Amino acid sequence: MKKAIFLSIFILLVTAIFAQKKQQINTPPKVKGDNQESIKLSQFERAGESDFLIDLNNNYHVIFQESPDYGKPVFIYYTMSTNNGVSWTKPITLSNDGTGNGASPPSLIQDGNGAIYAIWKRYGNKGSKYPAPDVSLDGRGGYVNGTLFYKVLKNGNWSQQFQVSDEEGSQFSWFPFLNQQGQLYICWNEVSPESVSNNWLMWYYADWIRFAKLDATGVSAKAEIAPPSAPTYKGGAPPQNGVINLHGYADKDGNMHYIYNRKAADKTQKIYYYDGKKHEEVYSYPLYSEGNNFMNPPRLLHDEKGVDHIVFLPSPSTLESEQLWDITPHNKDKNVLADIQGKGIKIAGFQANQAEGGKMNVTMQAGDLSNSKEAYGFFYANGKWEKRGLTKNAAKENFIYAQLTPFTYLATITKYHSHHASIAQSKEGKKKMIMTLAAQWSSGGYSTRNPSLIFLNLDK
Repeated sequence: MKKAIFLSIFILLVTAIFAQKKQQINTPPKVKGDNQESIKLSQFERAGESDFLIDLNNNYHVIFQESPDYGKPVFIYYTMSTNNGVSWTKPITLSNDGTGNGASPPSLIQDGNGAIYAIWKRYGNKGSKYPAPDVSLDGRGGYVNGTLFYKVLKNGNWSQQFQVSDEEGSQFSWFPFLNQQGQLYICWNEVSPESVSNNWLMWYYADWIRFAKLDATGVSAKAEIAPPSAPTYKGGAPPQNGVINLHGYADKDGNMHYIYNRKAADKTQKIYYYDGKKHEEVYSYPLYSEGNNFMNPPRLLHDEKGVDHIVFLPSPSTLESEQLWDITPHNKDKNVLADIQGKGIKIAGFQANQAEGGKMNVTMQAGDLSNSKEAYGFFYANGKWEKRGLTKNAAKENFIYAQLTPFTYLATITKYHSHHASIAQSKEGKKKMIMTLAAQWSSGGYSTRNPSLIFLNLDK
């Protein structure tokens, strides 16, 4: 892939806010581009990661991180649309429990009965004198400890907040999944109560892998996949058998498939895969070259034939270029989704999610220090990957161009940086996207970024 071309960004801002009091739905500001229109959903220009769900009735639901101001906690906000994204409700906070603690990247999932669950990890502890309003190094991989919570949306109302584990501040990595009956479960790892009391709170001690059933009344059917290891002496550290980057699902036969990272005996970090029968190594990072993979952790998806795919960023230290891989663990076949050949251009991150019928959606962000950070999409259906540029300058020779208007009212010389994207598909199979996009401008040596969350129709 060649280095991103310098192009001027010409943007026309049109602000149109309509208050529909009966439905309490607002039409947020819009920005028109050549053939697309983006709608801003966030409020304070301090948006983080998000999750996007289109429910069984074709209503759109979005949860996202955002802080109201500098120094204030990162909360989880919720907004929805009942008219295909034309207008959205005013965002409400789900995670503000009065503790002053921030929240991790969230997950949004619907069970077989139509109830919708928002799940997140709260940082810090409830009774601490020093709250943790934000954590810079955690990501979806779960590097930092916290407490898992969830709320349920049923019949238009959100439930009370439920705590998943009995222990506070001991959980790290997690993923929700549905069983054959459409019941919702969550799998997570945490350190033992003894490790909590002795302050051994790093992910590589968190080898207690558990799961439980979630519903509108609370948590039940708690069980463990792997019990916690005991320390070699009382008060000492447990063995470093902990895991990070947990992710998986349950197949049509009810078997769990999941992946995780763990430190091996030779001190290298490896990706392991469990197919419901056995654990096996899939990839080994070069020694001390795993980087902060918890910020963009490996994701486990499956195609229309039930074949598992692991999408991840391999370490660039032993490669000629920055790459994004798709590996099928049953035969170890490797498909290079992205190969960045441009000098100085780095892959900043990626996201991946499962869609109905074995479809898979992957987004990636890449750029260098002097240009905008562009977004790319990789969409799998029926045995083929389609590649698309998702931001204005991302169209290259091997990408199908799709205009996305960067949401910014700044001057045309402003750079923009795509940070995170969530893809969902409507009943008609049309792809919709939520993206965190930061506009950057400089005045002398001072630089400012304003990340907003925007909605976009990728497919008309």
